[in-house]
Amino acid sequence: MNFFTQIDIKEGLNKARIEDGVFSHIIDFSIINLKKESELHFSTEDYEVCLVILEGSCDIKIDGKTFSNLGSRADVFSGKPTAIYIPKNKRYSLIAKNVQLAMCSSVSDKDSNFKIIYPQDINEKQVGRDNWFRQVRLIIDRDAGSTNLIVGETLNPAGNWSGTPAHKHEADNPPSESHHEELYYFKCDKKNGFGIERFYSPQRGINELIYLKSNTVTFMPWGYHQIVAAPGYTLYYLFFLSGPSNKLIGNPDPEHKWLSEQVQK
Repeated sequence: MNFFTQIDIKEGLNKARIEDGVFSHIIDFSIINLKKESELHFSTEDYEVCLVILEGSCDIKIDGKTFSNLGSRADVFSGKPTAIYIPKNKRYSLIAKNVQLAMCSSVSDKDSNFKIIYPQDINEKQVGRDNWFRQVRLIIDRDAGSTNLIVGETLNPAGNWSGTPAHKHEADNPPSESHHEELYYFKCDKKNGFGIERFYSPQRGINELIYLKSNTVTFMPWGYHQIVAAPGYTLYYLFFLSGPSNKLIGNPDPEHKWLSEQVQK
């Protein structure tokens, strides 16, 4: 099983290559890249969808209404995003002149309501300490109306770690752990920027180091995971989770749990 891929960004819809059987809740991840005036039409069918505007702006038509000039940042390192949550069984259209969006699709077993999340609606906070602090922006959760989706952004300062201590969320066992599949999409602030993700599962005999650069996508259907940005390069990643609920509970690796206990002191 392959736990990462690279998206070659071209004009139009760019789907991440996800092998069959990797996920059961996450359906699709794509980057929509439109550099000329165009209109694309979509249907969510039995899925719920989150659109995160990475850069540029667009209009969206849904339920007979048009919402214009959504998105205000030049890139993912220039402020909070605008996002659109679209429930299942909806048809919608995107109209754009110059925009790049991430599209996250997940199974959905309940009806919900369309919502636009503006930058001022998003809480940005610092998480962690020492050389494992990072900025986290939570975009989509139950407060945004989703039934199974959790979506957000992390900015990892140069040389810093995130996801510390390494943690997993593969078992539906509250209050100690939730069952959530996860996908990351990465960008670097400089052309030659990079990072590393450790992904491992002692129970499955998996222990991998994944080289991260702009437009890398990593898959975590289970297992512990942790990320570090190379010195001199800020690392951005969009996180996309789906599971039986939209309440995330991470379970830290017992060998490194003392780090989280230290943070809480």
